[in-house]
Amino acid sequence: MQILAIASQKGGAGKTTLAGHIAVQAERVGAGPVALVDADPQGSLADWWNERASETPVFVHISLMRLRADVERLRDLASSSSLSIPHPPSRRPSARSSAFPTWW
Repeated sequence: MQILAIASQKGGAGKTTLAGHIAVQAERVGAGPVALVDADPQGSLADWWNERASETPVFVHISLMRLRADVERLRDLASSSSLSIPHPPSRRPSARSSAFPTWW
């Protein structure tokens, strides 16, 4: 499974929009199935997905607190070939590194 985490320290930089567009395009060109994860507490990606007519890319509910376990569970299920995760903004290096450790 390929994992794409989109991160930036700045809010409003387009991380959520980019994650959604990349996931849709990956599905269109046959790189799917693709799963989207909304790691931002705002839930904008979830709102966007709920308004879509298409059921793909699929949306997966997870928590940053259990991100590693949830991603491993997705790998075991082999339900997706790609995973797109927009990360909430954070200026603290510890928040960024703990949410997305180097095990990917």
